[in-house]
Order: sequence, then C-alpha cells, then structure tokens
Amino acid sequence: MVQERAERTRRAMVHAAAEEIDRSGYHGASLARISRSVGMSMGALTFHFPTKDRLVEAVQALSLSMVGEAVAAVEAGEAGEAGEAGEAGEAGDAVAGGDSVQAPSLGRARALILAISRLLAREPVVRAAVRLGWERPAQEDWTASWLPRVRELLVQAHADGDLRQEADPETVTALAAGLVQGLHCRMCAGAGAHDALGQLTSILDVILDSLSAPCRGGQDTPRCSHDN
Repeated sequence: MVQERAERTRRAMVHAAAEEIDRSGYHGASLARISRSVGMSMGALTFHFPTKDRLVEAVQALSLSMVGEAVAAVEAGEAGEAGEAGEAGEAGDAVAGGDSVQAPSLGRARALILAISRLLAREPVVRAAVRLGWERPAQEDWTASWLPRVRELLVQAHADGDLRQEADPETVTALAAGLVQGLHCRMCAGAGAHDALGQLTSILDVILDSLSAPCRGGQDTPRCSHDN
C-alpha cells in the first residue's frame, strides 16, 4: 500500500512536471510551481526527484512508454480504439478507417502517423518530451521511438507497389515527420487539438493519395489506397 501510494505520488509529480515544461520549457519550469500543483512540499518533491534533471528523465521515460504503447496498438490493429473521448477524440476517430494488422503497409503507416499525432495532441507528457528535445539538443530525438517504423512501412509499401515507384520512402518519411512537428508548432501557437488534427489528417491523406500507385486490374491488384 505504501509503495503504491509512493508510485502514485511520483506519477503525479511527473505529470505536473510535464505540464510545466510544456508551458514554460526546461529553463522556465519551476520546481516550486510543480510541487504546489500536486499539493506537495518542495521537500517531498526533492525526496522523490532530487534535481530537475531527474524529473526531466522521468518525463522522457514516461513519454517513451506512451509512444511505445501507441506503436504497439497500431501493430496490433487497435489504432481506432485509442480515439477515446477528449480534446482530440473526434479527430482521433480518423485513424479508424479499416486500417488493421491485415491492412497494407501504406495504411498501417497512415494509422501510425495519426496515432502519434493524436498522442502528441492530447498528452502534455509527450509535448514536454518534444520541447525538451528542442531545448536540449543532446537529448535523443523523440521521433526515434516511432519514425523508423513509419519508414519501414513505407519501404515495404514501395516494394509492394502501393507507393509510386518515383516516390522515395525516405522523402515521404521526412514529410510525415514534418507534419507531426507542424502539429506541435500549431498547438504552441494556440490552435485547438481538434482543428489541428483535422488539418493534419487532410494533408496526410492528400499526400498519400497523390503518392499511391494507380490500381491495376486483375487478380494481383494492389491495395493502393489506405481506404481499402
């Protein structure tokens, strides 16, 4: 019981730190504000996290865990289930369009990009990790936890003939990364999560539709659209 209570306290502190970093950045984040937001004394905070850097490490570790769970859900064909009600809920439903573990690689790449975007929109922990990456370049780029899988799926889609031959998977991967980073920038500028996610989804679909190989007739017709 004591251990569970301590873990809940630590988790509350990490979430409070993430919200503070999301708002104010690493250098602007105040340990005093973090402790007040969870109703703890500064001594209690520093008991669990002696330094700001230790708290930052916990935020980044939780972000990695969240992203890993989102990637695993897409791989298991559960992307649509992650769009629960909330600020980004309605836009999150865009992921559920028949993209499943049986879907072609291009559809799964789309589902993964949208799942990560939805997570970024709704989770201060993930946004804090992104901001930390900007402000502390020595930190590992947060895209390293999901973008390589997008690249693998796009390479497979290209090999399967679902992407046009002239479409370079590396370039499409870079476009995907730019879209997701752009979502964060729009939200930092005050855009609402629902509107920002809706625009990202529309742009992503325009890109994928334009890069999908035209369907061929016959038995070996590729599933060249994520809508299949």
